[in-house]
Amino acid sequence: MAVDPTFSNNQGSGDGSLLVVTWVLTTANPTGVGVEVPEWADRTVHFIGTWGGATAAFQGSNTDVDGSYGNLSNAAGAAAITKTADGSPAAVIELPRFVRPKLTTVGAG
Repeated sequence: MAVDPTFSNNQGSGDGSLLVVTWVLTTANPTGVGVEVPEWADRTVHFIGTWGGATAAFQGSNTDVDGSYGNLSNAAGAAAITKTADGSPAAVIELPRFVRPKLTTVGAG
């Protein structure tokens, strides 16, 4: 079952131009529900959690069909955005219509 996100607007932004989307992925539920975000051209992802050997990826799609999602690229170096531990936020190069996180390798926790 895919994990529904929670949404927070205006965190630290007086003009409403900031949207924070949070998913809590688990070994049993490793995929986040895709979120449509066409109005935001700048996107940053930050993975935080209890990893237990997991690998998380930030993915995008223009159709929101499960098989159409692919890993998005980090603006710093153009490598795929994947994490195996807490780290720095990553700016996203591509601007697909839908985005989601996915545990490409589930962990023990």
